[in-house]
Amino acid sequence: MSKDPILEVNGLTKHYPVAKGILFSREVGRVRAVDGIDFSIAEGETLGLVGESGCGKTTTSRLVLGLEPPTAGEVLLEGVSAQDLTGRDRQDYHAKVQAVFQDPWSSLNPRMHVGEIVGESLRISKWGTRAEIEERVAALLVEVGLRPEHARQYPHEFSGGQRQRIALASALAIGPKLIVLDEPVSALDVSIRAQMMNLLKDVQEQDNVAYLLVAHDLATVRHMSEWTAVMYLGEIVEYAPTELLFENVRHPYTRALFSAVLPDHPDGREEEIVLTGEVPSPLDPPGGCRFHTRCPFAMDICSQVAPTLTESESGHLAACHLEE
Repeated sequence: MSKDPILEVNGLTKHYPVAKGILFSREVGRVRAVDGIDFSIAEGETLGLVGESGCGKTTTSRLVLGLEPPTAGEVLLEGVSAQDLTGRDRQDYHAKVQAVFQDPWSSLNPRMHVGEIVGESLRISKWGTRAEIEERVAALLVEVGLRPEHARQYPHEFSGGQRQRIALASALAIGPKLIVLDEPVSALDVSIRAQMMNLLKDVQEQDNVAYLLVAHDLATVRHMSEWTAVMYLGEIVEYAPTELLFENVRHPYTRALFSAVLPDHPDGREEEIVLTGEVPSPLDPPGGCRFHTRCPFAMDICSQVAPTLTESESGHLAACHLEE
């Protein structure tokens, strides 16, 4: 990236122990949810993280948010490690890294007015006087396309798209450096998805906030992201500037994901790549390349040696022996 990164993820790993037995339980294995990934996000830019369900996207977002400790590796925000933060430092980290989730209803307290929800972080941090906080809340509601008088209403009085705007206003309240967007538009009607995506881009341009966009919808990722990382079974298999990735796919798994998406034009449909078999268990991932059990181009070396992310033009990386 040409800009200095505001977020750096180095060797990030999360393994969950699996125990057997009740009275005398013992560890019988580990679920390798995230297995040594690296990426970075520059100020005011968006990284899209895509892949099938169970590939490790949501676990990655939870690690970045500090909701779970990593097994190994580190998350750096503005060059400072997020691990082992305590007290005021930990509060500062959570103020700088906010989230907007797929279902805004689950993150909005139904017993609180919208104004209380949006201004909660400001009150906790003693940001200003009551009048100053009310003024800030009114400005935030306007910024996300709502009206100041909406502050007196409850979440159930709003549509899904409006509730997502309230969640965004709440995330923006304290002035974060990074917002994790976990499937932010997938629960919305198709007719208002574009509105929400454009709002997110407008807010990003105005506030210079960075986004980590976790999504399975490739159209959303292409519209919103400067960079895209593709995950499979806990690993990043392809990582590149978004337009370069969409124009020149280098990994067979990414090609299969893209082939299943409807094209922009009826004549633009490529032959769909049908992946055989099920996604292997992260409890016992295959040796070598983890995708080789489903890859239509697998060679003998694929089951024996794990490929490394190799770089080609313009920072395009792919982990595939075909590339090597």
